[in-house]
Amino acid sequence: VGGALEAGARVVILPELGLTGYSCADLFYQEALQQAARAGLEQLVEASRDWTALVVVGLPLQVRDRLYTVAAVVARGKLVGVVPKSWLPNSGEFYERRWFSPAETLSDMEFSFAGQAVPIGTDLLFEAANLPSLRLGIEICEDLWAVIPPSSGQALAGATALANLSASNA
Repeated sequence: VGGALEAGARVVILPELGLTGYSCADLFYQEALQQAARAGLEQLVEASRDWTALVVVGLPLQVRDRLYTVAAVVARGKLVGVVPKSWLPNSGEFYERRWFSPAETLSDMEFSFAGQAVPIGTDLLFEAANLPSLRLGIEICEDLWAVIPPSSGQALAGATALANLSASNA
């Protein structure tokens, strides 16, 4: 993130599952890995207090009794929202349904993170104080190839830019 900020980036998009890596496989079930990912997100949130950029990073996140692959949006020392992945590939070399639940199984519209209520969902749009024309919609990797991707609804709702966090198991 540091290099992007030094280069003047106002929005920084990091990979899907960027805090753990995509290829953790059954280790995604490990509480230690999940806690480390959450701690990494807490560190990123704290570090962002003085950043002018909006930062989006991927991680596995447990909400209630399910694990999701999500995009976490960080700005000015806050976790401002979380977008879960909708379409999980489950063929060939991809086994995401083994570890993660799709967004449609999420019944909550917010969850608690570091003592604050944080919105979670596929219909969220994000704004940056230093970019008044930006309304950022976010989806994750395979979501883009769905018949009607989450970004379609986000664009219709007023998104002016769309981001897609993507990674590979290779």
